[in-house]
Amino acid sequence: MSDSPDTHSVSDALRASLSFLPQHACDRILSRLQHAIHHEPVIGIMGKTGAGKSSLCNALFQQSVCLTSDLMACTREPQRLVLTVGERSMTLIDLPGVGETPEKDEIYLSLYQQLLAELDLIIWVIRADDRARATDIATHRALLNAGADPSRFLFVLSQADRVSPVPAGEEWQELPSEKQCLSLATISSLVAGQLPSSFPVMAVSAHTGYNLSALVELMVHALPAQASSAVYRQLKSDHKSTESDSAVRQRFGELAGSAFDSVIDPNSLPSGWRALLCRLREKLVQLATGLWDKLFS
Repeated sequence: MSDSPDTHSVSDALRASLSFLPQHACDRILSRLQHAIHHEPVIGIMGKTGAGKSSLCNALFQQSVCLTSDLMACTREPQRLVLTVGERSMTLIDLPGVGETPEKDEIYLSLYQQLLAELDLIIWVIRADDRARATDIATHRALLNAGADPSRFLFVLSQADRVSPVPAGEEWQELPSEKQCLSLATISSLVAGQLPSSFPVMAVSAHTGYNLSALVELMVHALPAQASSAVYRQLKSDHKSTESDSAVRQRFGELAGSAFDSVIDPNSLPSGWRALLCRLREKLVQLATGLWDKLFS
């Protein structure tokens, strides 16, 4: 990221808030925070062929990121796409869908294992009306056995508008019917049991926009703190909400607090100093939260 006037003013404000600390401590805190600020996230999109991965990407992000096709598996090779909005960038890896042939699945699984270390989050897309989840379950278990972090998986049920029973003549209604909502709740519960994750299973529709705002808010919490702001910058404003705006700013504040904690240990100091440093940390967190717009908006 290039140095802009806003970047300089943010850096100056953060440094001023830490002026009470020794110079070397202040420099270390700001260095760690700047490293996190400049982090370029990498998100993997996974799921079986035809699950709707490409459609979901195009519905979420400001830029058109991959092809879509109802007739064939259009994503046969991993597509590494760098998305840039303003001075912020991230990488989206659209992975080839499992479930075509056993031979290809073996190759894809090896590919996934190689990419695990660099992925901040894996969004795993499953069609809401697809009951055949054996391949997804087997692949997920293989990745966990290969060392994947369970907290990095976010499972999404796509095409929620097509789940049975579809109201006659209203296939593309914006909101699922009451009966469809019951079906989605049942399916979500089943998937959560079959594919354990630290986060709830989210049912969405890229076509109608159903639940995309809720998915964005969930992504803010699922992403590592150093990745959430940069990813949020790339998302379409249509799917952002007051809740997700507040959450992403709070996470950035927590990031500043973590940078402080990595350098300063108040518990090793006398009680008087401890109270002062706790107040200084709180001031830094509040300032970083308030400066989010200058850095990412």
